[in-house]
Amino acid sequence: MTESSPKLPWHPIPSSGGSTCKVHLMQAGGLYIPTDMTFLPGPDTPNDSVNPAGATNSSKKSFYGPDYVFLIEHTASGNKYIFDLGMRKDLENLPPLIVENVLPQFKCEPKSPANILQEHGSPEQKPEKIKAVIFSHVHFDHVGDGAQAGFGKAEMWVGPTCCTYARPGYPVDPKAPTLSETLPVDGSRRIFESYISDDVLNEAGDKRSGQVMEGMVKGKYAAIDLRKPEWIGLGAFDRAYDVFNDGSAYLIDAPGHSSGHQMMLLRVTSGSPTDTFVLLAGDGFHHPDILKEPRLTARPPYSKSGMHADAEVAIDTIYRTREFAEKKNMWVLAAHDFSVGEGIQPGAKEIEGLVEINGWFEKGWKKPFPSNL
Repeated sequence: MTESSPKLPWHPIPSSGGSTCKVHLMQAGGLYIPTDMTFLPGPDTPNDSVNPAGATNSSKKSFYGPDYVFLIEHTASGNKYIFDLGMRKDLENLPPLIVENVLPQFKCEPKSPANILQEHGSPEQKPEKIKAVIFSHVHFDHVGDGAQAGFGKAEMWVGPTCCTYARPGYPVDPKAPTLSETLPVDGSRRIFESYISDDVLNEAGDKRSGQVMEGMVKGKYAAIDLRKPEWIGLGAFDRAYDVFNDGSAYLIDAPGHSSGHQMMLLRVTSGSPTDTFVLLAGDGFHHPDILKEPRLTARPPYSKSGMHADAEVAIDTIYRTREFAEKKNMWVLAAHDFSVGEGIQPGAKEIEGLVEINGWFEKGWKKPFPSNL
């Protein structure tokens, strides 16, 4: 840890009484991510994008990041969920803002999770069997086609304040980064957004206070069900809630990257010698080195641009995420972390089909990480 590492409290993970979830990883293609938008050469050290001598070559550097999505089965009920949907194949149909300004910076290789389930899933794992799509956030490389092809009957769950960013979408707003059809306002889809009260946000000094109320005035919450859960401290995070009320799964408020960004902690085994978990971390970080040293995160003024809407809040979230990674019985799985695939199938750029990850601990799939245990 660096000297600047914050001291974070650890809220105990409640017991589940044996309840677990079965989790399968799928690789929905991947994309090449610009290096200078992602990390710095050292903590709080300027990269080439703000160095005139190096700016010419900086934009040419990139690294491959997989696009992981996850099939989740709540063991007790048998209900199936999917966490994120990767990229849509017809990228040209994204909003002009994304097509013209974002896609030129990323080489994208999309693969449909619906197709993966159709080709490799059991009859009970087909897209039409999915009860809900849970979005870590609604950037183009996570929202797919808005859960239309294959997942048209599924509910959609988004994180706190998501609709303040996702609505009204393009073409209603010609400059929007999202599509209006993703979260339709006509009631044709059941859409749930987790809600944190302004009182709680104010007490925490969180700048999101008032955003949902303002969004309601602007009509951004039409046909949205606000879910008002019982928020608890969980691990290093201040706000999470028990999704199934049995301790097998928690959705976590994990702000900084984008409005509505959330993570999901899943208990995958219960009992001797210890319960084991996976933390689906979305875009909390984009490169494994950043999880080890969060202040490598690219951001102004050390970089011309970055990957996070609020970089300092995102860095705080990464520190909290790192606390989970330092536990031997917890495996952090970020959407674009190539070290995950290297642990499962060394040397493979792409993992085919569905890979059940409940046995990750016994199989030694987690890459070594500095541990505080």
